[in-house]
Amino acid sequence: MPGEAKQLWYFASPDATTEVMQAVYHRAFDCLVLSLSDAALLERAPLPRGLGLAVRVASTEEIAGALDQAPWRDQVRVVVAEQSSLLDSIAEATADREIEVGLLHSVDDEASLHASLELARRVDWLILDFRDPTNIPLELVLATTQNTRCRVVKRVTSAQDGVSSAMTMECGADGIALASQDLAEITQLESAFTESRVSQLSLVAAEVTSLRQAGMGDRICIDTTSQLGPDEGMLLGSTSAGGLLLCSETHFLPYMELRPFRVNAGSLHHYVWAPDNRTYYLSELRAGMEVLAVNDRGGARTVTIGRLKIERRPLLMIEAEAEGERLNVFIQDDWHVRLMGEGGAIRPSREIGIGDRLLAFRDRPGRHVGIAIDETIREV
Repeated sequence: MPGEAKQLWYFASPDATTEVMQAVYHRAFDCLVLSLSDAALLERAPLPRGLGLAVRVASTEEIAGALDQAPWRDQVRVVVAEQSSLLDSIAEATADREIEVGLLHSVDDEASLHASLELARRVDWLILDFRDPTNIPLELVLATTQNTRCRVVKRVTSAQDGVSSAMTMECGADGIALASQDLAEITQLESAFTESRVSQLSLVAAEVTSLRQAGMGDRICIDTTSQLGPDEGMLLGSTSAGGLLLCSETHFLPYMELRPFRVNAGSLHHYVWAPDNRTYYLSELRAGMEVLAVNDRGGARTVTIGRLKIERRPLLMIEAEAEGERLNVFIQDDWHVRLMGEGGAIRPSREIGIGDRLLAFRDRPGRHVGIAIDETIREV
């Protein structure tokens, strides 16, 4: 299962043009890094509502301003210290807020590299500026922080450096922060980063062991704000041990138009797999939340929910066994609801039989409010 989604940040410059800022605003950047002196920049190019902020501070006096300055008060996600001596003060000031602690740290030699490993223990975000072009120091930091709360962001000045750093040691840095006013670099990095956000899940074959009518129930259609492909769907299941791949409504329907944004996801008690190694019950979903769209090769991308459509419908229970684990789904009992078969074959529910092989995802059982935990759990 994929870990947390990689972050794409942008280092704002006080002299950035409106054109540059609009290019950042209209692309998939997650966070804007700026300092208190950049307020005038935001007057020329007002912040879009959904963009997060990481505000840099150089003194204890600036911490209050970073948290409460009017142009960005509600969008601050991280307060970034420019010196490690500020970390305790930032932690104290943000203790009762949903704001994280960051540090901007330069790695110029062996001493500063080893200092970064110690400082990582104290922060949520470690933003590293490397003097040398090699990624070997980054590899050491990633290896040291992989099982900690600290997420590592590398500051880069080119798209090429950003792309290679995002793949270092396979997992790559947790984030890339671009410091460039070159529109081509901004566009190139964002495009490459968007592609890299497609996670890879390992799908397996699940052999159908039982099919039976399950009476009337509430089933949910998930309508997304993205166009789904014919090879895509969502992972749904009754247990945290795994789910079956239900198809998007992108395949022939004799009496109605296609709904290329929709997955008929079945009973409201189902789990649906989501980004950041999360699951949600269908009953928990709301417009604006994110789930995974998964293709028949296991490629998973994040899509946003536009609405949910809930109706009473007759349900069909399909049980299947994958790698020794019993999985099941309760789907609307109608021919137009399809599951993904082995090899990417589209299987209308009415045509599925005992012994057929469907695509499934096997997960590690044990979740609390959708978050994976180490717990002995048995679901039947």
